[in-house]
Amino acid sequence: MQKLDSPLGKRLLALSIFCVIVGGWFAFTHYRDASQTLPDGQGREGPCALWFVGSSSIKRWTSLEQDMAPWVAHNRGINSATFNEILPRFANIEQGTPKPAAIILYAGENDLAGGRQVRPIFHDMARFLEMRTQLLGDVPVIILSMKPSPGRWAIFPQQQIYNDATRRLIPHVQNVHYADITTPLLKDGKLGDNYQPDKVHMNAAGYRIWADVVRARLKDILPEKTVKACAG
Repeated sequence: MQKLDSPLGKRLLALSIFCVIVGGWFAFTHYRDASQTLPDGQGREGPCALWFVGSSSIKRWTSLEQDMAPWVAHNRGINSATFNEILPRFANIEQGTPKPAAIILYAGENDLAGGRQVRPIFHDMARFLEMRTQLLGDVPVIILSMKPSPGRWAIFPQQQIYNDATRRLIPHVQNVHYADITTPLLKDGKLGDNYQPDKVHMNAAGYRIWADVVRARLKDILPEKTVKACAG
């Protein structure tokens, strides 16, 4: 079997997920038996709203509203969540819910830390993107790279495989974009002082790095008039 950490393995991984996305075989209705939805977040709806969706790295971003102002940032993160928690909640978005200007997704790290392989995590990410299309049309999605951290340094090689395959995949998917939060957190290949005492989650300095990266990507991918109206 081709190893995922080889160049060919990475290409096969990206190709397989690309086929999942464009193949149309997955029906998000499988997840709609769940009763829970994503956390509502805070702030008004409207053309300047951003949904930050994902695991505790999003949920614990307590300064999100301030860091992203004047964008209207909705924190829709779930503590300790894997894709198995995120997907059914996302599938239960009510019809007619006002669309955000963009969705920022950080997910998969807990899956990887829990022992799952990269390939099924990628399949889950593909399902999320398919749900996006069915529920919200072509709302832009920004996928944040998996972050390195001192407490999970052992899985950094697998995170790199995930990040590399994501970069290869998204040019082929409509209105999906990549944001590299990995590189700014490394200095000469070493981690800076951007982490909480648990050695996994960001501190205030780390989240400011995230905010800078997200702002730059929003400027790159959204219409100029939207950025001017929402970000000043």
